[in-house]
Amino acid sequence: MAEKHTALSFLFCNHPLYPRQADEDYASEFHTARQNYPSALFSYEDLEQGKLSLYGEKLTGLTIYRGWMMKPEMYRTFYRLLEREGITLINTPEEYETYHLLPNWYESFKQETSESFWTSSVILEDALCLAKKLEGAYIVKDYVKSRKHEWADACYIEDIQKNVERVIRNFIERQGDDLVGGVVLRRFESLKQIGFHARSGMPISEEYRVFIYAGNVLAIDNYWTDRHDSRFSKEELTWIDSIASRVHSNFVTVDLARKTDGKLIIMEFGDGQVSGLQQLEAESFYKAFTKLSD
Repeated sequence: MAEKHTALSFLFCNHPLYPRQADEDYASEFHTARQNYPSALFSYEDLEQGKLSLYGEKLTGLTIYRGWMMKPEMYRTFYRLLEREGITLINTPEEYETYHLLPNWYESFKQETSESFWTSSVILEDALCLAKKLEGAYIVKDYVKSRKHEWADACYIEDIQKNVERVIRNFIERQGDDLVGGVVLRRFESLKQIGFHARSGMPISEEYRVFIYAGNVLAIDNYWTDRHDSRFSKEELTWIDSIASRVHSNFVTVDLARKTDGKLIIMEFGDGQVSGLQQLEAESFYKAFTKLSD
């Protein structure tokens, strides 16, 4: 086995029934990461109760968490408890909130993303009052996620002056306790379509996930397909690099989509620790950290 890089560690969610095994959804990543980096596990379920339970290799220093999304208050608890163990997460709670919550990053990138409006509450009437001021097609989501796989029922509003109440009500009710922040209305963009989702019927567009580490592009891959024929012009790559250079966090993702006019647009930012690899292979992902560090 090659010598491990000790300047960076990784921490994964464990299996809820078998604490010394990785969660099934992160098992491949865990086994890949541990080949070259110190890697350990913790109980997400215990953390929800305010308790830190660590398993496996002892970690110290700078660490990247790879696992399920956390509400900001839970991440703050996580960060504080790990600090007591000599473990420093790659992103501070403030950095996590900046790129995990749309209202916090929107102003810095409003020229490169879809026009958006939001409420500070989860009250239906507040969202409907906001909608009255708008025209056209919109997407409804909260500060973090949409219900895009319930496209027609709880996500897409074809005419915000006609069928808005049903869709927003469904979204709020179905998100329930998982709803973060308030209700966000994002102007629907005409994107280059590549098909429809087999189950939900949701339109699938040409989209990419970009991982940004320490201000540099770590990896880019297709969001929806396993094709590896992504092509960007020099100007587009320069634009992506400029986005990365404006990020004030150590590890984030930015999801891009191509509009029907050919231009790229920012769809979402996210904290890199809780962003899935999509079609990116785990081996390529973890090798990319080594390349940037060399």
